[in-house]
Amino acid sequence: MNTKYTSLKFLLAIPLILSFYSFGNDDSIEVGQIWKLNVRSSGSMTGSGEVLYQIASDAYHTHRAREFNDWDVFSVVDSRDLVRIKKGYEIEVTEKLYSNEVLKVKLLDGKYKGKFYYAIADDLAKKYLLEEKNVENENS
Repeated sequence: MNTKYTSLKFLLAIPLILSFYSFGNDDSIEVGQIWKLNVRSSGSMTGSGEVLYQIASDAYHTHRAREFNDWDVFSVVDSRDLVRIKKGYEIEVTEKLYSNEVLKVKLLDGKYKGKFYYAIADDLAKKYLLEEKNVENENS
């Protein structure tokens, strides 16, 4: 009977240990970082692709709809308020909004280069790569 409780305690501890591991290894998204889209994406409005939102609340409502799987209540986004971006496009994080769930970003490539949009933080972590800053040697 004692081994039964020991194995039960071990099974209950596994999710706790995994959550600490994933929390410790999570790349922290900071203001000023440049991220590059790493997934295959189409820039056309008809194809599937990655999007940036023109309205911060649209990004937040989409995030909430994904979280609660309730698309009727949380997310109503007009497709005219979306900007599709292609693989390789870079964005710079300029501000964190809605408890760091939504990011204000500056688009660094493409037709809308230099304009500000909004991205979901979870999408950034999953679909973009953090660009390493090139530190130039002052002696060169």
